Amino acid sequence: VSFAYVNAVDLPWLMQTQLEMSNPDMTEEQREQAVQASLALSPTVYGAIGAGSTAVALLLVIFLTALYYTIVSFFSHDGVRLKQWFALLCWCTLPAVLGALAQLVYVLSTDARFMLQDEINPLSFGNLLSIDRTGATIVQRILLGIDTTPLWALVLSVLGYQAFTGSSIVKAVAVVLGPIVL
Repeated sequence: VSFAYVNAVDLPWLMQTQLEMSNPDMTEEQREQAVQASLALSPTVYGAIGAGSTAVALLLVIFLTALYYTIVSFFSHDGVRLKQWFALLCWCTLPAVLGALAQLVYVLSTDARFMLQDEINPLSFGNLLSIDRTGATIVQRILLGIDTTPLWALVLSVLGYQAFTGSSIVKAVAVVLGPIVL
C-alpha cells in the first residue's frame, strides 16, 4: 500500500501539504527548500522504506504482544507458549491484511495524485461516513482515520485469549486491552 500510494501521489504536493499541516510556522521559502530536499529520493525509495519499515514494525509489535501474553501466562499458569501466542496474533492480524487489500484496490482504482495518506483507507470511519476533512484539526483527522479492522482484530484477540486460556471474557478483555488502556 505504501509503495503504491507513494508512486501514485503527486510527491511535491504531498510534501508541501504535510509541511503546512505539521509546521505552520515555516516560511514559504523554508517549505520549498524542504520539498526540494525531499525530492532527492525517488518515489520508489520512499515506497520501499515505507513497506520495509511497516513490515518490521508489525512483526515487532506482534512479537512484543506475544511476549506480553507469555509473561501473563507464566504468572497465571496457563501453559500457553510464546510460539502459540505469536501464531494466534498472526491470525488476528488477518483483518488488517484484508484492510490493506482494500486500501491497495482503492489506491490503484482511484486518482490518488492529490489524496492525503489518511484518505486512502476506504474502511476508515471518515470515509465510510463521507465526512469532509476540510478544516479538521489533527485530532479530528486521527479520529476520522480510525478504521474498523483494528477493532475486528481486538475482538479476535480477546476471543483467542479466552479460548487459549479457558479464562473468563472479563479476564481476556482485561489482559488484551490492558496495555492499550495504559
